Amino acid sequence: MTPVMAVPDVTPQTTTVASATNINHHIYSTHKTLTAPPFLPDKPPPTGITLCGFEGPEKLLEIWFSAPSRSESPDSGLGSGPPSPRQSVSTIYEENWYIETGLRVVPKHVWDDMLAIVKAQVLSSVHNEYADAYLLSESSMFIYPRKLILKTCGTTTLLHAVPRILDIAREYCGFHHVDHIFYSRKAFLFPDKQVWPHGKWGDEVVYLDYLFPSSQYNTAGYVVGKVNGDHWCCYLASPITQSDCDENPEPIPPSWSDSDSEKDSEEKVDSFQDDLTLEIMMTGIDKDAAKVFWRNNNEVEDDKSGNAEQRVYNETGLADIYPTSKVDHHVFDPCGYSLNGLMGPYYWTVHVTPEEHCSYASFETSAPVRRFYPDAASAHTSEGHDVYNTFEDVISRVVTSFQPAQFCVSLFTRKSISMQHKRNVLQGRIPGFDRRDCIRHESGKWQVQYAKYEARKDEKIL
Repeated sequence: MTPVMAVPDVTPQTTTVASATNINHHIYSTHKTLTAPPFLPDKPPPTGITLCGFEGPEKLLEIWFSAPSRSESPDSGLGSGPPSPRQSVSTIYEENWYIETGLRVVPKHVWDDMLAIVKAQVLSSVHNEYADAYLLSESSMFIYPRKLILKTCGTTTLLHAVPRILDIAREYCGFHHVDHIFYSRKAFLFPDKQVWPHGKWGDEVVYLDYLFPSSQYNTAGYVVGKVNGDHWCCYLASPITQSDCDENPEPIPPSWSDSDSEKDSEEKVDSFQDDLTLEIMMTGIDKDAAKVFWRNNNEVEDDKSGNAEQRVYNETGLADIYPTSKVDHHVFDPCGYSLNGLMGPYYWTVHVTPEEHCSYASFETSAPVRRFYPDAASAHTSEGHDVYNTFEDVISRVVTSFQPAQFCVSLFTRKSISMQHKRNVLQGRIPGFDRRDCIRHESGKWQVQYAKYEARKDEKIL
């Protein structure tokens, strides 16, 4: 088994962010001093609504935990020896429930306390045998046995909650080891309204590097796209393994290039166990499309009938994207929309800010496509769910509902998947749009692709 490093115990220390050049002032701040986490601000954060508008682009955090050993379980007695021959399978399962359900056993009030740090609240939830999906006042949270996905918009303080999330995983699940950490966000519309360390990418990287030190983790933070234009920021961290130490006497950050080592090319991943995240971030939403996401005169905020939600779901065509999924959604007052959907082990989520001066919509899913994940797609189809052939098919279907002036796409996959298909990922055409940027980076066994699209003038998307 490949060894992994323990989650760091965070102790007070002081770190100074290096001075930044003027050209990158919107990415880095200057001479900011860190103290003990959670580095909370001296005053409350501003509300999500400002004189400028609402900050729709979300901060996205995904943390994977390694399964605990018996000696690391919340009940140390479970690690005292092998099960008795007289124990039934059901008894063994019940005594090892935390291994099977992991983060899903954490009580809701514990998540509520964590979300209070983020400045978000649970509105509702939906569940299936694989995951719990929480619809938040500011976006979404998905809980899998060994994976947490937290996505928040506005001026939420997502990164402040990372130490608490790690504590919860240790206390309730016996998760002492982090497997992977992903944090990303699109360029903010109103970065000056964010609460430190959010708002300037350099500060966010320094904050995360403090929590996941280079002595234990391979970390890398990147700006993907045009620094002087629309771009996407991404941070990855994974534990330093023994193989890393054997190959490199000095730990180094993951390499982000197009070159592949012989070892990388030989990596094989069962498509059933592969992981992907497709995110579509849209701005300049069509006025007619945006109108649907406002409550009408008959839909008051305290209406429990769900009429507003069902109207938006049907009129926008969102109901046709993954029609067999279990959906939880909410229309805000006076406008705005959030949706969580579960379909077997996969999820999808949509968030919309329809105001014209700051219009934004996001779509995210972990669902496989037939071309690159034939085994997983076949299994998903056999369970009665619809499967798209390519990622371009998914993207084309989503943008039809919003008619954006421009959008960018980020796609996380294992590197082996793109290599098996000769890197022909996100190379197809999106009707009605021209691709302006297409950037591919690699980090360890992961590959991320970023693409920027602009709508063709006077061409309506059908």
